[in-house]
Formats: sequence, structure tokens, C-alpha cells
Amino acid sequence: MIGSRTSATPWLIFLLVAFAGTRAKSQVAQGQEMVTLPSRNSVHELTLNSQVATSISFPSEITLVTGYGMVQDASRAQEIIDSEVVAAATLKELAPEKVTIVHYAQASKDTLVVRAVRRGTPCYVTVRCGPKINLFKFTSGEKANIAVIISDKAPGSEGTIEVTKPDILKTRIDFSSTELLSILSRAKSREFLESVNPALYDGWSQRRGLNLVSGTDTLTASINEIQQWPKKDALVFRCRVSNNGEREFRFKPGDVRVRAGDASYAVQLADSSGVVPPGSTTLLDVVLQGNTAGGQEHLSIMNDFRLEVAIDGSPPPPRDLLPPPNPLLPGVERPDGSIEMPVPAGPKDSLRLPLPNFYHTK
Repeated sequence: MIGSRTSATPWLIFLLVAFAGTRAKSQVAQGQEMVTLPSRNSVHELTLNSQVATSISFPSEITLVTGYGMVQDASRAQEIIDSEVVAAATLKELAPEKVTIVHYAQASKDTLVVRAVRRGTPCYVTVRCGPKINLFKFTSGEKANIAVIISDKAPGSEGTIEVTKPDILKTRIDFSSTELLSILSRAKSREFLESVNPALYDGWSQRRGLNLVSGTDTLTASINEIQQWPKKDALVFRCRVSNNGEREFRFKPGDVRVRAGDASYAVQLADSSGVVPPGSTTLLDVVLQGNTAGGQEHLSIMNDFRLEVAIDGSPPPPRDLLPPPNPLLPGVERPDGSIEMPVPAGPKDSLRLPLPNFYHTK
């Protein structure tokens, strides 16, 4: 017991001196329990509490901690107190003022835990992490932070990643006619292709059984199905254009626009004959991809879309400029084995086109 009392005496003396004339408080800075400070050459000011331990985490391993008032055990704190008493008696006017004594421990290679154990003038500390020097001004107060993070990143840049020009080019969408045709073809054949190769439609979404109608008494345009491929920022609309009048009308498929709210979007690809006989309905498929600036539009498939189809009032082209119907389709095979080639539109005396039969082999 005697040895135990002797070893505890320095701690008892230290605590009596440290808290004499002061009231120990343990308050936390509300709303600032955890803060992030940039790693810089200026001094970081932190308020420490006598009974709240504050952890300070650095971006790399700590190699040096030094500063007048920083202690790791009670004996070192007692040495500072004794030296102040001797200096006050001998140096008088040149004697240093009582400094804030800070007890610290290195919790890990990159983290310090600090606590103020006596109030006084600020304790200035230097912490070295590799080649980087961090400066601190510790003062004792009633409100302290619980955790402090020292970051190498500039303020406001947390979470940002530097992107190079090649990286940007890789992530850009290749807006090409070939890709547009591929997207439309895949959307048209989805019911079959998805049954044999579901991986082709990974990430795709669709809305079916729709009836998003717009138009006039003469012309009615309806969106019946929407498919989306977010990876390519592409939307495919499968639509119908109905003629409710008594006269044939025409429209230019490439001039069709898709409206979502107050925004109207020009289509990048349209597939339709552009001719609607009276009392009939013509199929129309359109593709939206990206925006006019060459970037991505990120339209949601859940928008309340509508079609804008304008009647083309220009006169129809001369019949001699019209292409023959289905010029690339195979001819009809006769019972005798000969092939009847398609006949172009025009007078009966028009010549037959010498088109090859791509699908017939003898």
C-alpha cells in the first residue's frame, strides 16, 4: 500500500494544480462534432476540452509531434508546472506564462488523440506527416470537436476525380446513323430476340400498352410503346398515325417531334412511309438520342410524351421519280421454276428492272 500511495502522489499533485480554481466542463461543439480541415501551411485553431478527447486524423503516417505544452504522461506535465514555478521566481518579468497543457497519445499511425488538462496560453504544435508539416494552435475551452480530419484535397473538392481527355472520349456516346439503325432494329425485334438472348437487353426498360394520343380531328398520332436504353441515352417510340379525314395526307417522318412537358425534341431517326390514306393508319417508329448540343439528355421513360406530326402540304413528287415497290425483295417463283421480278410503278409498257434474286438459288 505504501508503494501504491507513493506512485499515485505525482498524479494527485498534478490534478490538484491543473484544476485548482477552475470548473471542469465536458461540452461538445454542437453541429461541429466532426469537421474536415484542408492540409495547408497556415495554423489550424482547435479548441480542446478538459474531459472530451479529440481525435485528429491525418492523410499519412505521423512521423513527428512537438510543441511546448504537449505531454504523454503526468510526470512530463509536472515538469512543465515545476519549471514555470522556478521561472516565475527567478526570471520574474521574463518568466513564461502558464501554457495550455495538452495530453496526447498516438492511437494509430495516422491519428492523434488530444485532451486539454490545464488551461493557459495557446499551445502551438507541429505535426509532421512525411514531407508535409501541419501547424496547430490548441486552446482550452468549454466546447470541443470530437473528431477532426485533415484532408489533402482542396476545400469543396471532396469526392471529385480528375478526368483526362481520353477518359472523356471513351465515355461519350457515338452518335452515328449505324448505331441509330441498330437501336431501332433491336427495339422492333425485341419480342423475339429477348426470348433467345436476354443479355442483348441488359439495362433496357419499356412501357407497353400505351395510348398517348395527340393531334386534331383529321390527324391523330398515338404512342403505343416506349423502349429505353439508358447506356446510349436512347428512347424508341413505336407509334401510329391515323387519318380521320376523307383525303390522303402526307407528313415528313424526319420532321416529327416528341414533346415532353414544355420541351420539344427533334427525332434522330424516323421510320415510316409518310403517307396516310383516308380512314387508314400508318405505322411510325422514331428514335431520340442525346440532345442538340451533342451531349446526353437523360430523359425519363416515365414522361408523359406526345407526338407532333405536321401535315406536309407540298405537292407529291412525280410518279416517274417514285422508286419501284420493294426493289430489293426477291421475285415470285413460278411453278415452272422461273422467277417473276417485281414490276416498277408506272405505265404498263415500262421495262422490268433487271434486279437479281438475292434469295433464290437453283
